Formats: sequence, structure tokens, C-alpha cells
Amino acid sequence: MASVLIWAALFYVLLQQARSQSCGTGSTDCKCLWTDPKTSKSYMLDISKFFPYPYSVPTSGVYNYFYTPCETISCAATTSNVCQKSISTPTTQYNCGFGPVWNVTSSIYYVIKYTNGGRVTTVTFIGSSSTKAASASPVVEGPTSKYSFTVNFPAASSSGRDVSGFVGFILISLIFVAFVAYFVAGAVIMYNKGARGIEMIPNIGFWKDLPFLIKDGGLFVLSPCLGQKFSYTKM
Repeated sequence: MASVLIWAALFYVLLQQARSQSCGTGSTDCKCLWTDPKTSKSYMLDISKFFPYPYSVPTSGVYNYFYTPCETISCAATTSNVCQKSISTPTTQYNCGFGPVWNVTSSIYYVIKYTNGGRVTTVTFIGSSSTKAASASPVVEGPTSKYSFTVNFPAASSSGRDVSGFVGFILISLIFVAFVAYFVAGAVIMYNKGARGIEMIPNIGFWKDLPFLIKDGGLFVLSPCLGQKFSYTKM
């Protein structure tokens, strides 16, 4: 049973490490639920509230860039999350990526990549307590077919909650399952040995003595406070 609990604990640690670089269960294209492996706190970043979408990202070039993280739009006759349109000829369009891939470094640093063939758009979200409202930097193009821009957002937008209670629930559940398996397997073994009724309980002598052992242990610990000397029989 000890080996089962050890493997379960290792699995949980590995799962937490995996979540430290990606979004967890409950995330969507525009929401990322990430658990900090060091503190076991969970953070939700919801970028749907930052701008009205489609959002026209600032640019100093000859193209407009429209960003829609929560749903795709039609761009160059394909579905897209980032669409590049010529300012002079709006019908000239290029799909700069779709299908977000999140990567999380901390509760205030998120990176999303959108890909369409050789075109890749990287959007970096950086949180700060001094930022009052979300704002985006101009799009940077380069090298060829690679686009990037940064969104600064209020750090409070990525709110954290303690999930240590959930971890405790998992551990208690594992211990309960281990005890059930211990009694069931022990009862089967004792039955095969000819035991019946209460005698099928594994280590029945120990379980019968357990209440008295707990009582003696409690009296031994409390005896200095009660002004009594508690003795025990040496084995």
C-alpha cells in the first residue's frame, strides 16, 4: 500500500510540473487556469475582458492586425485568430495564425502562439500592479512571417485562489482507499485460512486493543498536566 501512495504522490507532482508550463482543466481559448507548483495556488487569466473584439492592434505599417482570441474570424477565406489586412486594399488579407498554444511562466507572464503554416504570431501578456487598464504595443514583424506584440494588463486580472484544500482531499481519499483495500484483501486472505465472522478482520488483536492504546497514550501525554504519574509496563 505504501508503494501505491508513493506512486500517487509522484504522479501528482509530475502533474503539477506539467501545469506550470501550460493551462489546466477549465481553460478555454481566451482563459487560462494555471496552478503555481510552488504555492499550489491557482490563477485564472481571462483575456476576453481586456478589449472589445475583434481588436485592432496598434501598427505603424501598411497593414492592420485584427486580434480575436475567443473565437475565430474569416481571414483570406480561412479561419483565423490574427488577421493581417492591407490598409489601402482591405481585401488583401493574410491569416497570421489560429489555434492558441499557451505557455505560462508565472501568474503575471503568459505567452500565446498562433500558427498558420509558416506564419506565427506571438502575443505576450505581462501583468503589473501599476497598470490600470489593458493596452497593446504595436505589432512587430520580423523575421519574415513572424509577428509579435505585447499586452500589458492589471495584475489583479490574474486572480489566485488556494487549492491546498483540494490537495488534502486527494491525499485523504488515497488513504481511505488504501484502508479499504487493506481490509478487503485481508478479509479474503483470512477467509481462505478458515476464519469466519469478526475473525476475518486482519490483525484483529491490534484493532481490539487500539482504543485502549489510544487511551493509554492520551493519559501518558496528559499526566504532567494532571499532576499524576503515569507508568507503563516495560516489554
